[in-house]
Order: sequence, then structure tokens, then C-alpha cells
Amino acid sequence: MILPAWYAAPHHPAPPADSLLDWLRDQGSLTARLEAAGNDDFAVQVLHQGQELPRADEAEALHLDRDEPIWVREVLLHTAGAPRVFARSVAPLAALGRSTLELQQLGNRSLGELLFGKPEISRGTIEISPYPAPWLPQAWRCDGCWARRSLFHDGELRLLVCEVFLPGWPPANHA
Repeated sequence: MILPAWYAAPHHPAPPADSLLDWLRDQGSLTARLEAAGNDDFAVQVLHQGQELPRADEAEALHLDRDEPIWVREVLLHTAGAPRVFARSVAPLAALGRSTLELQQLGNRSLGELLFGKPEISRGTIEISPYPAPWLPQAWRCDGCWARRSLFHDGELRLLVCEVFLPGWPPANHA
């Protein structure tokens, strides 16, 4: 499998259509934007949370060795009655326990709500890339999905958040 080539959002050599690109480049909370677009019926469905080894691109982004365990949370973000975004968030296990963020206790709460509700958390550059279909949950595997990712910092903790826009989002009236 070819690994995704992540580019800073304004500098991708072959970006997607303008309506999706607007969502990929947006600096604000994706949770808030999805809530606004879906008539406030936003929901988080946790697919997996646990410990794994990082993917090559994750290890590189987090400056980790490939054999250093990470905390992983995979969710589907639903709005307007359907899944719209697959999100994968990862953090080094070593720093997770020293952070004031209670990531392991999120349950069905939105990570974006937590991150954007704390002014001490900073966000790095948003990068975009087509997302490898085999990395999506089985029911959502398809070619042509685009993703964005960025690093969030809370003191010592580095949290890499990747958000993959599923087919059909955004619809034309939510561009």
C-alpha cells in the first residue's frame, strides 16, 4: 500500500473540489461545523479505542519509533442521520498519562469539543491527502476519500487527529 502524501492544505499539488477543500482547510472545530450543517443532531460513534503500534505516517508525525505504543481512538461522526466523517486520533502512551486531557474517558463525547474548549491547546498546520481505502472501517472502504490531519499540543502531549470525509460529504448545499 502506498502511504498518503500529506501536504499543508494551501500547498497540495492536486487538491479536491472547492466545496470539500473548504471543509479540509477550515481551522475551526469540525464538530461545531457538522453540528451547524446537520440541524444539531450530531453524534459520535466510537468504533475502537485502545493501544496499538503507530502507522508509519503517524510515527513520523509524532516523532516516534514504529515500535513505540500509541493510544488510538477511532470514531464515526454522524450528522443528519448518517456517518459523515471517520476520525482517527493517536497520541504517544508515554505522554498520555501526564496530560491534563482525559482522552481515555471521552466515551461518546466529541474530541473537538474538548480540544477547542481549552485555550491552552494549540493546533499545528492542517495537512491534507487522499486517504488509503484499506485504512477505513470495512463498511466505509472506498477510493477517493480525502482527509485532513493536524497535531494538537497540550504541554508535553502531542495528539494527531485525522478526519476522513466519507463519500457524499459535504453535500452541495453545505459547501
